[in-house]
Amino acid sequence: MAQSYDAYFASGLYQSRYPRPNRRTLRFLSEALPVGGSLLDYGAGEGRYAFALAAMRRADVVAVDISAVARAHLVERALALGLAERVAVCDDGDDFYESRVVGSGRFDVALLGFGVLGHVPGRRKRIELLAELRSSLVPGGRIVLGLPNARRRFREAQADAAVLIARGELEPGDICYERKAEQDSIALFYHLFRRDEIRDDLVAAGFVLERLTVESVLPERAITHSAVLGGLDDLASSLVPIDWGYGYLAIARRQG
Repeated sequence: MAQSYDAYFASGLYQSRYPRPNRRTLRFLSEALPVGGSLLDYGAGEGRYAFALAAMRRADVVAVDISAVARAHLVERALALGLAERVAVCDDGDDFYESRVVGSGRFDVALLGFGVLGHVPGRRKRIELLAELRSSLVPGGRIVLGLPNARRRFREAQADAAVLIARGELEPGDICYERKAEQDSIALFYHLFRRDEIRDDLVAAGFVLERLTVESVLPERAITHSAVLGGLDDLASSLVPIDWGYGYLAIARRQG
């Protein structure tokens, strides 16, 4: 997965697809994160939420990404924006992460943004990651998740994956797909979520689900390219049934 995302970020495709935050997600994050608070952005990518919240909420941010290319971009951009003192960048297995994140109990909010949790293979590993992030939160701290909706996403890939699921090679909801970058294809794994498993996984990891809503109605690519579409989509996302969303947005509180 790290190699796939190195290729994804190096190609420039990710930044071109998702150039700015989803305004709805950013608003929920801003409401959850105190001014001057601490944010753990796990799977920070190009930092579209990390840098926005470091500036808007004067937050201290730890931006985590498994991709060395993404981490290099994050460091460069933090320096360019004058946010290097507010945004620390690390891998999820390095000394900084192990000593300053896991078990620290110091973050007000942990974010796994648009689809990040879905790229973790295996339900057990996803719950272990959620529990690990729970240990990084202050008592009563919150986790914010953007999760792909199985009812709306990758219908063809889901059909292709059915045989592998029947063989036990994939779990229900898992798919494999590709992103095209110029002449190359980048192979990626994804887990698509259904509403009932979101609550179950959060409870298993020690969270209480506070809110489950629509992340967006239109694809993320559309609403992050157009401010007008982003505003209209935010309104529509407040009105439609939850399962109509392109993705789910879950906000959960650390229990205990």
